[in-house]
Amino acid sequence: MNFEEVASESSDGSNLQFWRAIGIWLRNPHVVNRRILGFHELLVARVCRDIPDILEHVEKLRVKPEDFEGDSSAADAKHFSDILGLAEYCQLVQRADPVEAADDVGTYLRVRKLLPRNTQIFSSTLEFLFVDRGSTSVTSFHKPIVPREQSLGPNTAYRIRHREYVSTCIDVRETDGGSRGGRDWLRSKFLPRLTRWMDTEHGAVDQRISSLSLVSVERYTQLYNRLKGKYGAGMVSAWPENTDPAKFVYEDVAIATYLLLLWEKERLETGAQEPQSFVDLGCGNGLLVHILSSEGHRGTGIDLRRRKIWDLFPEGTRLQVGTIVPSSDTVFPGVDWVIGNHSDELTPWIPVIAARSSYECRFFLLPCCAYEFDGSKYRRRIASESQYSDYMSYVRGVCEGCGFLTLTDRLRIPSTKRICFVGWKRTYARENIAALDAEIQRIINARSQVDSAKTGTENGEPWSASFKPRDSTERTRNCTQLDKGLVLEIVNAVAAHLLRAGRRIPLERRPGATWNAGGQIDVGEAAKLIAPWLLLRLRNECGGLQTLLKNHSHIFNVGQGKVQFRIPGTVDKQKRRRRNASAPLRKVKPCWFHENHPDGCPALEVDCNFQH
Repeated sequence: MNFEEVASESSDGSNLQFWRAIGIWLRNPHVVNRRILGFHELLVARVCRDIPDILEHVEKLRVKPEDFEGDSSAADAKHFSDILGLAEYCQLVQRADPVEAADDVGTYLRVRKLLPRNTQIFSSTLEFLFVDRGSTSVTSFHKPIVPREQSLGPNTAYRIRHREYVSTCIDVRETDGGSRGGRDWLRSKFLPRLTRWMDTEHGAVDQRISSLSLVSVERYTQLYNRLKGKYGAGMVSAWPENTDPAKFVYEDVAIATYLLLLWEKERLETGAQEPQSFVDLGCGNGLLVHILSSEGHRGTGIDLRRRKIWDLFPEGTRLQVGTIVPSSDTVFPGVDWVIGNHSDELTPWIPVIAARSSYECRFFLLPCCAYEFDGSKYRRRIASESQYSDYMSYVRGVCEGCGFLTLTDRLRIPSTKRICFVGWKRTYARENIAALDAEIQRIINARSQVDSAKTGTENGEPWSASFKPRDSTERTRNCTQLDKGLVLEIVNAVAAHLLRAGRRIPLERRPGATWNAGGQIDVGEAAKLIAPWLLLRLRNECGGLQTLLKNHSHIFNVGQGKVQFRIPGTVDKQKRRRRNASAPLRKVKPCWFHENHPDGCPALEVDCNFQH
């Protein structure tokens, strides 16, 4: 089998660094390939024949979609080995990950079922990975489970080779025509990310990436796409709020998917038949409450302010306006789960409220803005950690201090704040409730400006005498409160810097014309353009400069710590092909480039997704 080199980068990395980077990629393929939502490993086997022989067998194999339907975790490795006819080529093994086996120079085959983020466009795909430690290489081949549907990976076999302290290369099989897009992805996206992971510092960070670890990724993919079709498009088109519907709708669909699977898992473990009940504190637009209620769970959402969208929900969606001041008046003894989804100043109170509601009550907590028990902004305690990382450690400590076995997971949502905590069950016996309650009050007093002598179990006494609830005036959820004038000032400052470092590109639809596509700069370099007081306000109110730039994805493309212009008429045209070509494009936002770029918008009005 002959391969031709299509991409190469010089590298001073060791073989150990290479295998570590391969391990990160194999555990997290969705990070570099956005078509993938997750994967399920079907088998690991030691290769007994030459790789070209196995590839030839796999290419000729007629895959039956029905053999891979449903949850693949229900079948064992031998079942899939028999279906794929691999018995004469490989020997199944029950062993540690071959990528991690530094003392083994054999060749192993890993077969995985890749799951698509969008099931309407892409097929679930079988990925055949040959891990050859002897030659320090990995060969990959993708085969769609549904023939004639689009694969989740390049439609050509490719090989990753590493020469210690010299280079890392990607080869593509010569006999394959392959699409130019697949080769471009390998060259411009995949290889740079892989070599970045080989760096010691980045490798140590990215190795901790883990998501959807508490639920079946395959079940998540199926349910998410069902809920997305049921609630997504209709809710986006009818969205009456001033926020971005695409972000908020699909984020709540994803969170609802996760909770439904988590609760399904709990019912299976406990043998319960009745769907869990819930209360969502700080429910915001109420969409999460609506989806969970519509899927059979009895619950209520409470927020300081009524939203316009509440009027669109049926009577079965129970939403109410109310101010939550943590006390004996804000416990929910008849509720199974307390939800805190971007609940701001109530974040540290969620495990407390769950603990004091009943011994059986559990909680789901997705922290965002950092608040203390008294409603003041949280101040970082460990200077070597980021504000977010430090606050996550603090909140986890509170959860465990309240007597919960606390599980941690990372969600798949369009937000930079994705880590959630799940109070799964209690770590203390029921007869020790009184002692634990005293410990909870000690934790509250230690983090409040004024100690509370009483625990608040009688007469509605607040659990923290210094707690200040949020003002009920209108506030956009997910921390987007910065004044529009200041936001525009920041956007224009970054854009001007990109233009100064610009490069001119030819315009496809305008022969002879060129356009300043701007340069690429580090987010840290962009931060130097912003006044220190404004950067501090950004961190406090919207997560920082990088979050603000990502929230303006119609202007900027942010990734791997870099920022550049997102050129209109390129990615936009690809998205439009996926929609019904006969349906008119609904343009809502004005085109920033048309109004602000010195060369105007590079796309014709018919090609641009925004108003000219």
